[in-house]
Amino acid sequence: MIDGWSTVSSTVEYTGVRVVVRRDSVRRADQSLGTYEYTESVDGVRVVALDDRGHVALVEENVYACGQRLLMCPGGGCAPGEDPLSAARRELAEEAGIRAAEVELLTMMWRMPAGARTREHLYLARGLSLGEHQREASEADMELRWVALEEAVAMCGNGQITEAGTLAAVMLTAQRTGT
Repeated sequence: MIDGWSTVSSTVEYTGVRVVVRRDSVRRADQSLGTYEYTESVDGVRVVALDDRGHVALVEENVYACGQRLLMCPGGGCAPGEDPLSAARRELAEEAGIRAAEVELLTMMWRMPAGARTREHLYLARGLSLGEHQREASEADMELRWVALEEAVAMCGNGQITEAGTLAAVMLTAQRTGT
């Protein structure tokens, strides 16, 4: 809790398979009252898989909630109780058929801090080996694309990559590798 703030009441408004919607009444440090509605869900991961040629793996898929086909780094949600690093390795293998000798944390970020109590863990994977993916039925339309890291950075700037975790992960990878 924020220093000087207190929760007066907290109610669950809705519980779904992947999300809980809450409404909290709070007393702020200045003693004013406020109400906050937000979602809670498991943390997520995104993984920049960077090969020896300087190319990154991106997956393209239809995303129902935004009504578009998006280009993203492999990733998804952590299973309840699952370590984010384990989830990153699992998602990379499931969606792209990639295993990595090295996976390092780039950063942790809040997905949408004003409306969601959910974090996104961003990773950089290297020492890649390719195999078969094990996609879920909802990912049947997913396609794997390899692009140069420089091209992925440009795609972040020109609107071809619009998913927040992927934007941050690609830019952090470029910064870390000096690209």
